[in-house]
Amino acid sequence: MTRTSISAVIITFNEETNIRRCLESIKWADEIVVVDSGSTDATLKICKEYGCRVFNHEWEGYARQKNFAVGSASADDWILSLDADEEVTPELADEIRAALNSDAPADAYSMPRMNLFLGKWMRHGGWYPDRQVRLFRRGAGEFKDVPLHEHIVMRDSSARIGSLANPILHYTYPTARDFIERMNLYTSIEAAAMAKEGPPPKHLLLSLATAFPLKFAEMYIYKGGWRDGLHGFIAAVLMAARVFLRQVKIWEASASAGERDIGTRKAQ
Repeated sequence: MTRTSISAVIITFNEETNIRRCLESIKWADEIVVVDSGSTDATLKICKEYGCRVFNHEWEGYARQKNFAVGSASADDWILSLDADEEVTPELADEIRAALNSDAPADAYSMPRMNLFLGKWMRHGGWYPDRQVRLFRRGAGEFKDVPLHEHIVMRDSSARIGSLANPILHYTYPTARDFIERMNLYTSIEAAAMAKEGPPPKHLLLSLATAFPLKFAEMYIYKGGWRDGLHGFIAAVLMAARVFLRQVKIWEASASAGERDIGTRKAQ
């Protein structure tokens, strides 16, 4: 049987606190491709220690950056895409190799992702299994170009997607500060995209009033976040606050646009 080749691809920007752990977990790949968008810390130095093929590429957005990384890979057979704050467990690595060397591998594979929140691996509240398609045949898929939450889409609707059992470890929010900083960034990106799609809801006050309690109830009660104890409660509160903040930013963006329109009409 001919041995399959696999390229692991990662995008980076100032990831010195995460990248070594990520690279250590995938050093079994045939190559590691890193696409960096201007890191000023030790990220690139660490990547060179692991013999990565490093490309400098100006930031174009998450999906485009990742598609550039996929296009820069040289393996003929498979692509494994990871974020710099993720880690492939030894059990998942073994499962990947076994799947790719089986008699009839699928066209792509999803795998669960376990998320770290304030020092705890979350298992409820919608945090797990958080399945992600990250492994696919070269040429079979690409990242959909969306402002946030980019994901792999298959070019052929009949493509077979297999399921792996072992998880990726995602060191997503080690501290409350990490959460709040990213909450501010992500809600700005989401609000800008949603504001472009059209005006805010007609019943804006109702939308703002229900955003927080509905998201909290979804995560803490409906999806069982209470099972994660205090961490589950804090996570539900913060995620509800994120949804509320996003709604406020949508209103803010649309209000500013309305004021600009009024100013334009007055000038005319």
